[in-house]
Amino acid sequence: MKRWAGMMVVGLATLASAAERASPILEWGGILAKGRTQGLRLQAGLVTEFKGGVTETTRRLYEVTGAVESQARAQSYDISDFDLKGPFGAAGLAVDMHWKFVRLRLDTMFLAPSVRTTARRDYYLGVHDNIAYQGRHYDHMMIPDGTEFSAEVIGNVSEVVLSLVPVGLRIGDSVVVNPSLDAGLLLFGGQYEIDAGPVTGLTRYQNPPEDFVVGGKASGLVGMGAPEWGPSLAVRVEQPNGVAWDVSVSYLFLHYRGSTSLFTTSSHREKDLDFKHRNVRVRGQVEIPWREMAWVVGVQAQMVDSKGAIESSARTDEEVLARRERFDKEFKFGVESIYLSVGLLF
Repeated sequence: MKRWAGMMVVGLATLASAAERASPILEWGGILAKGRTQGLRLQAGLVTEFKGGVTETTRRLYEVTGAVESQARAQSYDISDFDLKGPFGAAGLAVDMHWKFVRLRLDTMFLAPSVRTTARRDYYLGVHDNIAYQGRHYDHMMIPDGTEFSAEVIGNVSEVVLSLVPVGLRIGDSVVVNPSLDAGLLLFGGQYEIDAGPVTGLTRYQNPPEDFVVGGKASGLVGMGAPEWGPSLAVRVEQPNGVAWDVSVSYLFLHYRGSTSLFTTSSHREKDLDFKHRNVRVRGQVEIPWREMAWVVGVQAQMVDSKGAIESSARTDEEVLARRERFDKEFKFGVESIYLSVGLLF
């Protein structure tokens, strides 16, 4: 840690000294480091916090039919209910490709948290159609309060970002500043498995009622994607011996308010969506020359926070009665992580 701090102090001192000695020179397009425009890095570290959850709010059907007391049936599920909040390990790789006006970055991280815990209340879960009981298959599962069960997720968080670099700023002989406007896509996908022991029977829940298998083993897929855009800034300080250090900061975001028709082809599934997303990333790394390439060692911290609300788009009582939609929902997803990386630039 002291060594990193010392290198950071040296870099900042170099930046300040260069700014005093020379007037900045503006160039069209990004200023590239010769022989170091492509990069491949291995990453490993910790997901310090993993957030995810769905909260049912209100059901319009109950309002229209006067069954207001049934709103109390709303459920709320959070990653913490399954003790998957973190921290836990993750590993992956990153690819960087730099051209004069465009840059491309791909990051992908794999994680596999697994826990054994106890249900804090009755859990009513929708799962894939794979729970067999008495010759039939069911897609709803109930875990009774106090039941021990195991939960496992094998997942991947990937991000692809395309950057437009209109200009670069050179300060003296050693300092380069490249601002950019980024557009990207953040993806999370994975497979979950829940094992609540042998099936002990059936119970009925919801209105209209549906069969829930009590206990059992279920698995399925989960996923989320978020387009994003925003500004980034990269600063590079080169030393006379060929060693260089880089610091980059990006803030990408999205706020969408409209219909879910953009995400589904089923008209009966169309709802109103209010979605907010932000992604903050800070990365620092040191480049050490080696032959015609350079070793790169760095650290990266990232915070992803997404949340939204899905509500019925029915505007009249007749539409509400015809659709008989279930509860409106609020959802959230988030990842906070810190990784160490090592790789090559060429």
